[in-house]
Amino acid sequence: MLRRYFPIMVLGLLFADLASLIWLGGRVGVLLVLALVVLDILIGSALIRRSGTNIFSMLNTPVSDKKSVSGGTAQSLLLAIAGLLFIIPGIVSDFIALALLMPWVRRRMAGFFETHISGDFTFYSRSSSRGAVIDAEAIEIEEPPKLEINSPRDH
Repeated sequence: MLRRYFPIMVLGLLFADLASLIWLGGRVGVLLVLALVVLDILIGSALIRRSGTNIFSMLNTPVSDKKSVSGGTAQSLLLAIAGLLFIIPGIVSDFIALALLMPWVRRRMAGFFETHISGDFTFYSRSSSRGAVIDAEAIEIEEPPKLEINSPRDH
């Protein structure tokens, strides 16, 4: 169900951001809005850089408890999403990004990801009526090299 409405939600967010920038530009002026957009881009890129470093360091660390690593990775991924939302110009996306910066929001969303998404990034639904899951492995078959046919001039 989320897949069906996700593009509509993204378009709604973009239109709401555009409308909020126009409204704010009418209230405080265009220069202050441009300064806010530049500040948002700087904050967003810093968040993405910091969370990307955290994600790679967590994935390269051998840990016996995979649950704690996936929780920390999910929280760092949510920080990267917050950075991306800061880079998108607009007030609505900034408020969503500010919500993602709150630790308790990130913990709850990371918990949701841990319970609903497996390690191989397949989504588990509570009411799955699709039938049996087939697990397969692909094997690449290489053809033997072809023998060259001698031409009559070679004899």
